[in-house]
Amino acid sequence: FHLHILLDGEWLDPEPLAELCSKLRRMIYPRWVLRKWGDSLIVNYRYKPMQGEVYQALDYCSRPTFTQIDGNEGLADSIRGERKVRVWGRWDEAPKWQLDESEKKVHSLVSLEKGDCPKCGKPITWGKRPTPFVLVLAEGGVEIATGYYELPEIRPPPVPGFDFSNLTELPDSDYRKHPNAVRRSIEKASERASFQDEYESYP
Repeated sequence: FHLHILLDGEWLDPEPLAELCSKLRRMIYPRWVLRKWGDSLIVNYRYKPMQGEVYQALDYCSRPTFTQIDGNEGLADSIRGERKVRVWGRWDEAPKWQLDESEKKVHSLVSLEKGDCPKCGKPITWGKRPTPFVLVLAEGGVEIATGYYELPEIRPPPVPGFDFSNLTELPDSDYRKHPNAVRRSIEKASERASFQDEYESYP
């Protein structure tokens, strides 16, 4: 098994980190274990300087790891979306960073992390290609949660629609009602007839 531990602090160089890992091993393992199996405790250290990275680490470390799905489908469904966290110690300093205090944004963030729309609650179908951030700003995107932006809705169709009351239907005898090919033939025949009439009327 392994543990995920999140600590606040600055970047640790390899030497101080190795010393802390050695102290941690001595606190966890008794001496006879170290003599028999050696100093085999593995510490995978990662430093997260950005707020988004910290939130991603918190989301990953607090999720329940459940691998035995077969025969435990009911249990798997019951813990879906749950977060398991244990806190040790007390924080006496000022907050380093925090989510937006707006309750609406917090609820939006929770819904988005679950893959649901914060407005209608329906599952979100994410696009395969990310939208460039410059384009998001150009389209008037509004931040609804940390790292999530909402684009303006597409303009709805006109209401009540197109109005054809001012159009006049042509009579069947009007050549403009014929297809374009027929209209061109009629126009050519009319030009020939007009030319012939002018020729015959010429003295």
